[in-house]
Amino acid sequence: MDFAFLHGRLGWALVFFAAIAGVWGVAGYARRRSVSPDYWGVIVVGNLAALAQGALGAILFLQGRDAALSRAPVHILYGIVLALWVPLIQFFNRNREGRQETLMCGLVSLFEAGIALRAITTAVE
Repeated sequence: MDFAFLHGRLGWALVFFAAIAGVWGVAGYARRRSVSPDYWGVIVVGNLAALAQGALGAILFLQGRDAALSRAPVHILYGIVLALWVPLIQFFNRNREGRQETLMCGLVSLFEAGIALRAITTAVE
């Protein structure tokens, strides 16, 4: 199994998944909606995908595929931030509820989409 291929494809999936979750959250805010269980499920599934992405990256790192390259530390840092999707939402939503919580979920998800895209641009080939 080619872990590098899976790692690359899952990276792009995270960009799209987080962007969709972000737009969903901002649209929910505009429609005056609270965070629904369905939306929270999407965010959790996205975080699980980010954790799987990190596991694949760790396997590649341990195989020595990234170790000697100068951009690897930045790429790893972006991966760590991606794995913090749900904790970041929890941190920023600690005093919010209802519509504000939905907006923060959407904004953090859009941030995660940007981080995933940035991680791809620092990827080592």
